[in-house]
Amino acid sequence: MGQNFSSEFEPPLQRDLRQLMNDERFYDIALECSDREIIFGCKGILATRSKIFDKLIFSGLENNILSFNNINSNSMKVIVEYLYVSKVKKENLTVDNIIEVYHASIHFELIEFQSYIIDQVKEFLKSENEDTGKKLLSKCVDVFSLEEVDNEMSRILVDWIAMNKLKINEIDSLSLEGLKYFLMKTFNTEKPFATPEIELWDYILTKTKREEMYDQQGVQKYLIPLARYINLNRMDAEEIKQHIEPFNIYSDEELKEVYFSMAVGKGLGFIRGVPIFKWKNRGFGLNVSNGGFTVEASKFIQPISILGDLVFKGRGVYEWSIIIEKLDKTVYIGICDNKENLNNIDKKYHGWVLGSDGYVYHERQSKKYDAKFKEGDEVTIYLDMKMRTCAFSVNKSKKFVVCEWENIPSQVCPIASLGLGSKLRVKQELIIFSS
Repeated sequence: MGQNFSSEFEPPLQRDLRQLMNDERFYDIALECSDREIIFGCKGILATRSKIFDKLIFSGLENNILSFNNINSNSMKVIVEYLYVSKVKKENLTVDNIIEVYHASIHFELIEFQSYIIDQVKEFLKSENEDTGKKLLSKCVDVFSLEEVDNEMSRILVDWIAMNKLKINEIDSLSLEGLKYFLMKTFNTEKPFATPEIELWDYILTKTKREEMYDQQGVQKYLIPLARYINLNRMDAEEIKQHIEPFNIYSDEELKEVYFSMAVGKGLGFIRGVPIFKWKNRGFGLNVSNGGFTVEASKFIQPISILGDLVFKGRGVYEWSIIIEKLDKTVYIGICDNKENLNNIDKKYHGWVLGSDGYVYHERQSKKYDAKFKEGDEVTIYLDMKMRTCAFSVNKSKKFVVCEWENIPSQVCPIASLGLGSKLRVKQELIIFSS
């Protein structure tokens, strides 16, 4: 079909077809949409370009009118534009209409157009703010039926939201139905996830309290359907006592079972999925970009430290990877007490770290570790919070646990220390963006 969706230039044939699309002399069919607006077109073009239209037009069409109760006129205009011209103008696909257009493209079985829409959504996610994905998932859950909603679009949006920490102090566009779907699809996820379970609960609670402002039946009405997708085994006893019990959502038997699991050491990690974090922008000549996943030193030759925004705690076993995009002099990667004071810029590193020179460091102690890394390498940190141990790998070649590190605290953060000319990226290539 010659798929060229750019609106920069149109060959003569496509330009002529666009003129044909807007020339009412060639209209011989009416498409009545769900909002009762009528879009006109040419039977021959629609039937030739779409098997669905072909079937509808040549199987008992009455009065040259087709009615669509699940497609509005805005979406139908975009579909007709694609069928006529094999492309759509960029301004005709927006955050506000792209989910409904995607729904229509599935209805008409336009596989190549669906792929383009998916790519456009990825561009929206890349260029817009974090709320865009929440808005789109909410729309997706609203537009698609329960049987239809598990599609490529919803999977991408769920993965995107999972990689961005949900914040209780921000009003966002994630609807309660969208939130319920998100919690359900990620309950047992093995993909990257940024929000600890207790913070998920706090986010849900904040959401439901906002709803309660407009509803007098109380917060429980909204909490109960969501609470089934919260895993209490990912919280500690104090968190459950302070944050969960006061709302009487869970039965005494359910709480007793959770506390027993903790007592016998069967609690789960504090976060679902594979933990993922962003760098906490603190200035000091460190530039954070790529949605928070990349940090680059731009000012000081002396290494400056930066923390990740995730606190590892509890009894889980975790790992994460850092890509060395640029390297100049020594870079240090590892873990740090979440209460560490980073303002002492005389220190080259903080915490328990692996240097690019192949040594491991803590305080003033160092030891050869035989794990040098260079530009382009992938460094993975392996953290066992139950045993309070740490190990590293370079390009998946895992080394031994650093046995000298016997004082790793109960709560630690990812940390990196880098100087001018170095650039690091948290590996998070769950969604591949087209360049």
